[in-house]
Amino acid sequence: MNQRVRLGDSVEELIERARSGDSEAMEALFRRCRPRIDELAARRLARRPPSSMRPSDIAQETALRAFNRFSTFKGTTEAEWLSWLMSILETTAALSFRHAGRQKRDDRGAVPVDGPEAAKVPASERSPSQAAALEEAWQSAFAHIFQLPDEQRQAIWLCHLRELRVAEVAERMGKTEAAIAGLVQRGLKALRLRMTDGAVAEPSDARVPAASEDAALALLTYLRRRDAGGDVDPAAFVAEHPACADELRDMLDWITRIQAIRPTRFEA
Repeated sequence: MNQRVRLGDSVEELIERARSGDSEAMEALFRRCRPRIDELAARRLARRPPSSMRPSDIAQETALRAFNRFSTFKGTTEAEWLSWLMSILETTAALSFRHAGRQKRDDRGAVPVDGPEAAKVPASERSPSQAAALEEAWQSAFAHIFQLPDEQRQAIWLCHLRELRVAEVAERMGKTEAAIAGLVQRGLKALRLRMTDGAVAEPSDARVPAASEDAALALLTYLRRRDAGGDVDPAAFVAEHPACADELRDMLDWITRIQAIRPTRFEA
């Protein structure tokens, strides 16, 4: 069961709790180490000739790889943790440099990744550039999700990446199911603004218009139908809720996009 993360918790304590399945400790551990990853990435690129690659690109991919491979980390101390992150960053940087060089020589076969159709090509049939495009799209989405307010990020993560039942998410987060739907709604709106316009959504305590309240209730209905095992057709579901159709359609579209570009290895 998750414990409340405190400012004074050591890296060693966060590692131990994250290893036992505490998602809040895991998130806190990566938040705390992100400035260090940024610093290491900047140093790593400083040793290379000028290129189009940015330290933030290397840092984001390093964080993603470390998150997905956390179960392989065997250390217990902060020094071991930083050493492990550095090894992942070095590997990530080397692979990224090689990929950038190949892409300069041949960027044919790229696919658009602004919609779920990008992931419909079976993994075994994707060209290297197609796989790279989807990987890049996931890295971008991961980075933006990571920057959301804590509760919005956790609600989206549990509901739509781990695909837990909304009732289970509510229990884990100590909230009602309606509150979880509201967090997902605001998180998806913020994510869309960040990824399409580079903007930051309005504060979470801003007055919610009636149409948005309707959309949050409709989203809760959608989640419950999904959890019941029904095959929910998004277009038909939106048609059932004309009062909030535009916002609801937008939310379901972004849910589909996020799930479509999620790496297969993430599901393990």
